[in-house]
Amino acid sequence: MSSSEQHPAPRVIDRVTKAISPWVRVETVTAIMPGASEPEIYHALAQADYVHVLCLHVSGNLVVVRQYRPILDQWTVELPGGLRDEGESPADTARREVEEETGLTVKSLIPLMENFADIGRLTNKAFGFFAVVDGKPGSAEIGVEASLVPCDRIGAMAADGTLAVPAHIGLLYLAGRHEGVRRICVELGLGEPPWMLIDRAASP
Repeated sequence: MSSSEQHPAPRVIDRVTKAISPWVRVETVTAIMPGASEPEIYHALAQADYVHVLCLHVSGNLVVVRQYRPILDQWTVELPGGLRDEGESPADTARREVEEETGLTVKSLIPLMENFADIGRLTNKAFGFFAVVDGKPGSAEIGVEASLVPCDRIGAMAADGTLAVPAHIGLLYLAGRHEGVRRICVELGLGEPPWMLIDRAASP
């Protein structure tokens, strides 16, 4: 008798959800795992989808925001973004969050990714966009500071941990390889996506 005949196929047999705040729910998942005959229990956090935006200002700089994160008890530097409201499209969330956090106007928006925020403990998705923005940075949210950084510095910020969100670092790579983004960079007189070039001043 083969192993597949001895044990049932892996599957979820029960899922119970309990809200612990307006933003987070705990899911208790009972599942039969590969090669097992008895169920095991796992826990996950369910919350709204994440939306991240790599913003290129028409001046040729990238946009970052600085804000205090109480879970970490520290200030972080991030790309603009936030949580998707119920019934809101990821693209609408991207535009709203950029305008709220940076005060900038989104001139164009390109979707770059739709994937899982985390495959072990979270049930939500993460969406990523590239945006061309214009205007003067000035957040409408208290405690959020928006600023422009040179494109050729963002790689060093990722390498030294200043920009420390994995999805944000991934957006730099995906945007740099996207044909539409590359075309926009040429139209703005930047040539190749400058954040993909080696920052020689920061290299050892």
